Amino acid sequence: MKSWGIRHRRRGLQAALLIGVFLNTAGAQAAPTISASLTGSAQVTSEQEGNRFGCNDKIYAAIDVLDLDAGEHTLTADWIDPTGKTREHIDYPFSGGGTTRITIWLKLHPPKGSTLFGFFNPSMGMEDFIGNWRLLIRVDDDAELETAFEVVC
Repeated sequence: MKSWGIRHRRRGLQAALLIGVFLNTAGAQAAPTISASLTGSAQVTSEQEGNRFGCNDKIYAAIDVLDLDAGEHTLTADWIDPTGKTREHIDYPFSGGGTTRITIWLKLHPPKGSTLFGFFNPSMGMEDFIGNWRLLIRVDDDAELETAFEVVC
């Protein structure tokens, strides 16, 4: 009789655990999907997309967030230079649901004093900027996208 009672309690416990797991996951939403297009223009078209930019370009990132739950959200973006240093950090709070497009940009500025010789050598003072960059995008710490691009002079 004791063994039947123990088995019966175990089955009851297993059923309770399964119901608890189901209830916890039934209300959980999937993380949103992020995509990004980089261009030298605020109006992104597929012909303009690229991953190579000049020293004096303004680099736009059109970020599409799909499958977003309705409510308050935060988009975080880090523009990381070839040395690994974060050159720009963006925290952008927004509200919405479904699909949302957000456009951010980065403008590279040469250090003071380098513009005098920049006419002869456009890369003067821009050594830390030349090379492969990364743009790291996060939404609510649920979804993340990293995209790479190159700055040449």
